[in-house]
Amino acid sequence: MGSVDSELIAEGFSWRNLALFLLTITAVFVCALIIKPFLPAVVGALVLAIVTQRPHRWIEAKLRRPNFAASISVALVSLSIILPTLFFAQILAGHILAGVAAVQSGAAQRGIQQFLADSPRISAMLQFSMDNITLEQAFNKSMGFIAARLTIFLGGSIAALTQIVIMLFLLFFLYRDQSLGRSYLRSIMPLRDHDADYLLGRIADTIQATVLGHFLVSGIQGIVAGITFALLGVSGASLLGLATAVCAIVPSFGAFVVWIPVAIYLAATHHWMQAVILMVVGTLIISTLDNVLYPVLVGTQLRLHTAPVLIALLGGILVFGISGLILGPIAFTLVAALLNIWKSRIPNDASAPENDGTSV
Repeated sequence: MGSVDSELIAEGFSWRNLALFLLTITAVFVCALIIKPFLPAVVGALVLAIVTQRPHRWIEAKLRRPNFAASISVALVSLSIILPTLFFAQILAGHILAGVAAVQSGAAQRGIQQFLADSPRISAMLQFSMDNITLEQAFNKSMGFIAARLTIFLGGSIAALTQIVIMLFLLFFLYRDQSLGRSYLRSIMPLRDHDADYLLGRIADTIQATVLGHFLVSGIQGIVAGITFALLGVSGASLLGLATAVCAIVPSFGAFVVWIPVAIYLAATHHWMQAVILMVVGTLIISTLDNVLYPVLVGTQLRLHTAPVLIALLGGILVFGISGLILGPIAFTLVAALLNIWKSRIPNDASAPENDGTSV
């Protein structure tokens, strides 16, 4: 083994080493392109494996069968995803059925007629539209719009379902083979064992802090929104607050998905003051809480300044999409950890002048 190492050192930067390096970089790049469509699934599986590591270890210690323990953990994670989805689907179906019942009973029609009677400008605009647009044109345009949105929705739903299935598949092997994977990562890292453990530990801490901090901030947004809805007299304030928290978890949605329609509803029902108050509170408080609280809460756990955490979060989402919520902070933490490792390897300059207290 020693002769092989000395031979490699003697070669230095030979053409063989250069060819091997370029081949390795090319292979890694091709693998990255293959993984890219499934990046949300890979990141989601990694996040779930780290966040639920303690419960899984407890299950594995009780069962003492890695395959069965991994299956049980994946089943519990699946239920934690499916049950809330079914809960919100049931609530949505109830609202749809209530709307259908209102239409069938004529209550909706009477409400619209009363609204148009109280809003002569809107009534005149609708009348002008009806005089200049035929029913066939309106129907064709409406059906085209609905068909396009339905296609996008179904395509997105199928893609999301595919990502979830792949994520759960990967999660099983992350549960079962986590010690093997950690050992392999340590073996290929050009670091000492304690440096590799330090680096992997920082990444795991970053994922936990990022996920838990995001859930905490989203919960606070939901609480603030629910209290605001209740004070403004909006029916179903607690349910709307819960929906706000859920939407705030998804970066592509945000809390505004809930409070803006509520504000429009209040304005349409002539509750102008409540609508204005909700718009102000929603814009200045509910939708900005994550930008203020998240960097502060997560930055403390990551041992990073608030500004880099905010840039890592926003920039990560812009570059990687929803996966950037995790990958952005990981990238900044990785750089900080590597710089600390380099700093520990560089010996102190003994010839440097001592600090006399005048320098900052």
